[in-house]
Amino acid sequence: MSSTLRISALLLAVLMLLGGCRAMTGRSAEPVSGVEFAMNTWVEQRWYGDEAQETYDDIMACLRDLEARLSLYREDSEISALNASAGREPVRVSRDTFTLLSRAKEFSAESGGLFDVTIAPLTLTWGITSGEPHIPGEEEIAAAQALVDYRGLILDREAQTAMLAREGMKVDLGGIAKGMAASVCAEIPRKHGVSGYLSIGGNTMVCGKKPDGQDFLVGLRDPRGEANEALGSFAMDGLTMATTGDYERYFEQDGVRYHHVLDPFTGRPSASDLISVTVISADGTLADCLSTSIFLQGSGALEQYFARNDCRVIAVTKDLQVYATPGLWDDFTINPSKTQYTFHKS
Repeated sequence: MSSTLRISALLLAVLMLLGGCRAMTGRSAEPVSGVEFAMNTWVEQRWYGDEAQETYDDIMACLRDLEARLSLYREDSEISALNASAGREPVRVSRDTFTLLSRAKEFSAESGGLFDVTIAPLTLTWGITSGEPHIPGEEEIAAAQALVDYRGLILDREAQTAMLAREGMKVDLGGIAKGMAASVCAEIPRKHGVSGYLSIGGNTMVCGKKPDGQDFLVGLRDPRGEANEALGSFAMDGLTMATTGDYERYFEQDGVRYHHVLDPFTGRPSASDLISVTVISADGTLADCLSTSIFLQGSGALEQYFARNDCRVIAVTKDLQVYATPGLWDDFTINPSKTQYTFHKS
């Protein structure tokens, strides 16, 4: 049997549908843009303004720094040090890492463990995000599951240390770090007085408007289309959009798709009826975490998230039904060519 890892080369979340950025005297309409690999995903940027290049460079430096501290796959990261010391001793971490671990544990508790920051044993067992995926046996899955329990992450705020209660436990911040990074990086374009967007995998942050004063439009990826196909678009100046989808990272074996969103209660890729969940919020960390949590819970949990005032949600089911926070439809322009989807506006 053969398996093929399929990772979208770039999630083209931002569609430059109108061209341009806020018009200001002395500013060039030519953007500084590029695509690089960081934080274990593709990063796309486009900035307009006198200090666009400085913005681009500062963001990449920020992302490289965060990756160096938060990566599960770098042996010299703070997270690797924490994982290596599991069951033995606490590890002092930087303030940003401690804050992110704290929020991840809070989110884990709020979700009842469905989102679990200690999912790493399962992540590594499946290997879907490592480039070497395989289908583990029942014993492998059970052994990994036994090590997943967010309550075993022990945090000491005064000492700024973290510890995992049992040997073999490991933290994986992949379901929350990119959203946090988008929020952290949002301060950089504001500091430099530029406008544009940053896309970190399925997380997109927009700052400002186009040179002609119009909004940047963000496209909602068609989860069953090509990377540049969108279900529709909307404006989101000053906000971050996080998307979790079964098309982002997966491999296929014997005609079955195994995606990267693992359910800690089954030890397997989520079997919920959702194929894509997008959360839009001023808090990128919240958006990233909720997109994963909602994806795992399925469409039956959507109403409780539609009622929240700190985010907006749009979700797509396996049978191509699209549901969203009611107020979102006022700002969302549906792509008329996507007739295979049913958009529920009520």
